[in-house]
Parts: sequence; C-alpha cells; structure tokens
Amino acid sequence: MLFCFIGNEPFFSSIFLLVVAYYTLVVLSLLHLIFKTDYNLTERLLWMVVLWVVPVFGLLAYWVFWKRRGKA
Repeated sequence: MLFCFIGNEPFFSSIFLLVVAYYTLVVLSLLHLIFKTDYNLTERLLWMVVLWVVPVFGLLAYWVFWKRRGKA
C-alpha cells in the first residue's frame, strides 16, 4: 500500500527516500561505532542515543568527532 503512493506523489517519495537514506547511514554509523572504534561502553551508548534521537546533526556530529579524534 505504501509503495502505491510513492509513484503518485513526488513530495512523499522524496521525503520517503530521504528518511530511508538517513536511517541507512545511521545503521552504517552504528556498525562502525560497534565494531571499528575504541570507545568505552559509556561513550558508545551515548553515541548510540545521539545517532538515533538527534536527526541529521547526530549523524554529522558522530563523523566529525570521529575524524577529529583520529587526528589527536
């Protein structure tokens, strides 16, 4: 039923694709956070909350702080 509206309404389809893209990036960031970082448990849980709760800025903040941490 959902996919019937995607072809008919361009605004709805663009919003839907943006939401899907955002949560795909969030899942990839969570996988990176879990398997590729050396954060302790408290820091990982805090980043998980930020990634899921704070839209867009949480995703950007995670990667900015990760790159900044790598340079230090």
